[in-house]
Amino acid sequence: MGRARLHKDGTYHGDLQCRYCGALIEQGGRSKPRLYCRLSHRLKSYGAAVIGVVTSLF
Repeated sequence: MGRARLHKDGTYHGDLQCRYCGALIEQGGRSKPRLYCRLSHRLKSYGAAVIGVVTSLF
């Protein structure tokens, strides 16, 4: 498993795993690390969290 590292200039270099599918994402000097490899994975993760909160209320 790769790890992105924060450099002194405030950018990330290396790989991080997608929080939804586990695929490695190259950070490529971004100032904020990418957590999901696709927009659809971010939306699915958000939807699952919302459903979990709503079902816990009932």
